Amino acid sequence: MLQTLLRLLPPPRGALAVKLSGVSGFTGRGFIRYASVENGGVLYVTLIGIAGREAEVFADGECAARIDIINGRASAIFSSAKGDKLPSIEEGAHIDIRQNGDIVLSGVLTRT
Repeated sequence: MLQTLLRLLPPPRGALAVKLSGVSGFTGRGFIRYASVENGGVLYVTLIGIAGREAEVFADGECAARIDIINGRASAIFSSAKGDKLPSIEEGAHIDIRQNGDIVLSGVLTRT
């Protein structure tokens, strides 16, 4: 249901986005969108084909969020307005999805 809602929402103006792909033999893919808003930001995360039960989203080496994996999939929205502590994320930031310290997906944010 969350994925359906995300598809219906127009991308925020000036948002940053990245399509994530597997690294070092890991499979799976993902999509992350980040939008700066007054007093923080909003991070949209969608992951598909991911093993395990949880993963961490890192932006330039700093943990941005933890996400639960259910049946190889995950979708979540993190917002500083809701109290989520997001690091400052800029265009060109390296985004990594990590599990047990290993990078499983990676990409670089670009302006949409």
